[in-house]
Amino acid sequence: MTTATLAVPAGLAAWLDEHLDGAGPWRLERLTGGNSNETCLLSDAAGASWVLRRPPPHALSASAHDVGREHRVLTALAVAGAPAPRPAACCEDPDVPGGPFLVMEHLADAVSITDTLPQTWPSDGVVALADEVVDALAAVHRVAWDEVGLDGFGRPDGFLERQVRRWYGQWERIARRPLPRMDDLAAWLERRRPASFQPGLVHGDFHVDNCLFARASPRLLAVIDWEMATIGDPLLDLGLLLAFWGPRPVESPAMPALQAVSRTPGAPPVEHLVTRYEARVGRPVGDVAYYRVLALFKLAAIVEAAWSQHLAGDLDTPYAAALGHDVPTLLEEAWAITGS
Repeated sequence: MTTATLAVPAGLAAWLDEHLDGAGPWRLERLTGGNSNETCLLSDAAGASWVLRRPPPHALSASAHDVGREHRVLTALAVAGAPAPRPAACCEDPDVPGGPFLVMEHLADAVSITDTLPQTWPSDGVVALADEVVDALAAVHRVAWDEVGLDGFGRPDGFLERQVRRWYGQWERIARRPLPRMDDLAAWLERRRPASFQPGLVHGDFHVDNCLFARASPRLLAVIDWEMATIGDPLLDLGLLLAFWGPRPVESPAMPALQAVSRTPGAPPVEHLVTRYEARVGRPVGDVAYYRVLALFKLAAIVEAAWSQHLAGDLDTPYAAALGHDVPTLLEEAWAITGS
């Protein structure tokens, strides 16, 4: 859904004329949804359309909104045939009005799903949705990243060893309130860390809400929002998907709308997703609890920055305001998963 029509300055129009297979006058409309990069619908005089993504006005960090990295991973995914929008152009020049930004394929008839399936889907479509999501995740994790232009995209050596230190340190730098569970979880994660893993492409924020589906039938068309992608332990993606799938371990859970469709009648249990994922990647996942806890620990550290921005008056949105409850609750949910 679009929320506002935005101005297209002459400098931006000239850049679009030169780099896209289209011609002005150009139309730019902001789209609703998402809490990371700003997403807009771009269309030309003939009615062709694209999606334009750019960092938000108050970016949490430069690395979290690097459109050049997102363009690079989308290019690699296109080569690999993985389910993602095809990139069209990338502008990393801040002197271009609106830059930097990324332009990609617009899947015009795609839908995102939160708590309700499209009316055209069968009544048991939530099972098909679960299978489609798991299959897409496995396809991403099977990408031969070092053969499709992603060599050097991340640092897989020592990836798990860095995780607690990195995200705990990020929280310390922006902390505006005590979060005692950060210490508890950090200690648990360090004790529980697997000795090894098989490196792969990591989406970085994988859940149902970052997938687009066909409106007419239960078919996943693309995984979106790749700005946090890296090379590391891909089971971190599975951990986040599972952490928000199905019944939650605490009352009044954090971010209750996230993957709400997984809590509708007929939704398969977490065990179904794990079994299917293992079959698709051809190996066992091992310590699922560790990855669920790490995913929530990481997410809490990241979004606490948005809560700090809200307290400072820089980010006044319902999502940011809700983080006053959601961040501590994410940590309590993670602690519940530990069984401690």
